[in-house]
Amino acid sequence: MKRTNTCPKCGSSNVIADAKAIDRAHYNAVTELSVGTFRKPEALLFKGRLTSTLSAWVCADCGYVEFYADSPMSIKIATAEPVAESDGG
Repeated sequence: MKRTNTCPKCGSSNVIADAKAIDRAHYNAVTELSVGTFRKPEALLFKGRLTSTLSAWVCADCGYVEFYADSPMSIKIATAEPVAESDGG
């Protein structure tokens, strides 16, 4: 929907783009909805959380919603480079 501006469910082009997804936190505080990953998910503390806020694309005709990370690369967990094997020489 983000790239085509067309709803994949009903085919409408009546799309509300880049709507902010809102969440309610403690004491009814308003925050932006976010998605996260963790560098060390097995850790008890200091998991190394990586987050990105979300934006929504909403079909104004049928109500279908798609969420997109505003900064998708900010939640990508870097993978270690593979270790080159020695040729024994």
